[in-house]
Amino acid sequence: MKRLLSLTIILVSVSFITSCSSNSKGEKTDKMEKVASKGVIHITAHDFKFSGPDSIPSGWVTINFTNQGKETHFFLFNKIPDEISYQEYLNGLQPPFDNVWKALKDSGITKSEAINRLVAGLPKWYGNVKQMGGAGFIDPGKSSTITLKLIPGNYEMECYMKTSSGVFHYALGMVKQITVTNDSTNITPPKADIDITLTNHNIENSGAITPGKHIVAVNFQEQPETGMGNDVHLVQIDDTTDINKVISYMDWLNIDGLQAPAPAHFLGGMHEMPAGNTAYFTVNLKKGRYAWISESYAQQGMMKEFEVD
Repeated sequence: MKRLLSLTIILVSVSFITSCSSNSKGEKTDKMEKVASKGVIHITAHDFKFSGPDSIPSGWVTINFTNQGKETHFFLFNKIPDEISYQEYLNGLQPPFDNVWKALKDSGITKSEAINRLVAGLPKWYGNVKQMGGAGFIDPGKSSTITLKLIPGNYEMECYMKTSSGVFHYALGMVKQITVTNDSTNITPPKADIDITLTNHNIENSGAITPGKHIVAVNFQEQPETGMGNDVHLVQIDDTTDINKVISYMDWLNIDGLQAPAPAHFLGGMHEMPAGNTAYFTVNLKKGRYAWISESYAQQGMMKEFEVD
């Protein structure tokens, strides 16, 4: 098992997921698919759904992600095993997650107990699900551009933030089926001026971090054999920021983890990919204090503060 967080995409009602995940056809979708064929696509987050093409090309793809909602959003791509349909994927993951999340909230089991129950309840094919990156946490009204390499197949796209009342965004419709086709974009990755390397469990960076626009390369050097995967998000902090609240916020297993409102400003990042992959995201930095922070391992110290002069 490579990552447990993708379990949070499962709705209490599988039929509700299916009804919310389909995207209406028409001129707007056709236009987006034409753009996607050139290697650049647009995905928009709303409260609480995604709008964007139903299929995108394989190879290097640049995604412009805009958060038009009033809450923090993101998206993560999960590649579904070829032998499993989208509906089977949803049906197979719903029972173990439902049972464990209910136990966390109502019975007060520990995080370790919760993870053990999830592992025991997962279908055998779950080990073949691949997390293939996605735009990191981003504030309402903000945009992020990412570039990553996708292989053909059937994907699920999700956001598992929580509302102020503790409801997962996926349960309100933020889940979508995406097909990555055999048609390649034939574009090349951008040239980065900041490099981040993710190891177990450390964030290393190089390159001059100055005010202005930067392209950040995220190198997934390692991924844990079990448990959560390594990823990185950019958070802006100041003298009023309680960094301990930010760290607690990053863990969805905390009852109020990932729950609105966010305790600081999030400016994007990159979700996990298999070891050996590199992906890119853009940032526009102003003078101030920031931190690279891991969603999965912030509580184990996987965070690096820095200042832009």
